Amino acid sequence: MTSPHRTTSPHWQRRRIALAGIGIALLTGTGAALANDATTYPQRPVRLVVSYGAGNVTDVLARVIAESLATKWGQPVVVENKPGQGGSLGAQIAARSAPDGYTLLFSAMAAMAVNPHVYANVGYDPRRDFAPIVNVAYPDFIVVANPQLGVKTWAQLIDYSKKNPTALNYGTAGNGTVPHLNMEAIKQRTGLQAQHVPYKSAPAVLTDVMGGRLQLQQETSAVLLPQIKAGKVVALAAGPNRHPDLPDVPSLGEVIPGYAPVIPWLGMFAPAGTPEAIVNKVNRDVREILSQPTMKARLAGHGLSVADGTPQAFAATLQKDHERLGQLAQQLHLKVD
Repeated sequence: MTSPHRTTSPHWQRRRIALAGIGIALLTGTGAALANDATTYPQRPVRLVVSYGAGNVTDVLARVIAESLATKWGQPVVVENKPGQGGSLGAQIAARSAPDGYTLLFSAMAAMAVNPHVYANVGYDPRRDFAPIVNVAYPDFIVVANPQLGVKTWAQLIDYSKKNPTALNYGTAGNGTVPHLNMEAIKQRTGLQAQHVPYKSAPAVLTDVMGGRLQLQQETSAVLLPQIKAGKVVALAAGPNRHPDLPDVPSLGEVIPGYAPVIPWLGMFAPAGTPEAIVNKVNRDVREILSQPTMKARLAGHGLSVADGTPQAFAATLQKDHERLGQLAQQLHLKVD
């Protein structure tokens, strides 16, 4: 017997379906509004993928920023190191993540503006697959040698290289990294003979330089300075200027007149499609953190100069560097299959 309170008529069935559709639309609209509402972000932990290994200057900076953002947001910002392929492995992971603001990428110029020109299949298009958030900082660098080499000045290094053209190797955190670009450009300008050996991380390179398995390294002062002071490696040149803690070590511009090294940037990205409101919020919050005098001093201690700017300005920087560094990689014949 059919209940007087129920009906199975086609008209009523269609009405129920229409009402359910309205309810789903309302719920979907509410979810979309929350996703785009930066005032409620973040409501849970944020994953910050770092495309370089622990101890690299990119990792050091990412952890400083993550710590400050966690305090500001009242939510954990969890750093995940994903080194490999010169920084591209971490970028691949971030590019495939949901564009909801809960996975962000902390990476460097090399992975985003050089590697697409160096690797046959880098796995992403930095201009299409990411939303640039903020340019965070510029690191300095130093060129060092293993003490057992017996070289203490840049002139001695060039002389040693000419006399021993197959004896020198230098290491970097991967093909296409800025140290790789700079060292290959230096070789072209000076006649330095040194074979490139790619690693997964800068600290791993340093370990082998100190152990005598490699002879040379160009890397940031954040990585190298403690070992220079300990006498475990010898500083030969600095860049882009003389380092305040190494006043007697000349800049590369002094030892190679007219040479202008590539100065990398370190910055934050989100997967393409991340709501603009969230991108802008992260940009504002990071820039506010970077504007604090204590933060500027802290970063200077790691050999970092604070950058700045809007997402749009960072996108323009990425576009410009993607083009110019692609040309440089081509000139230096840098290519990895």
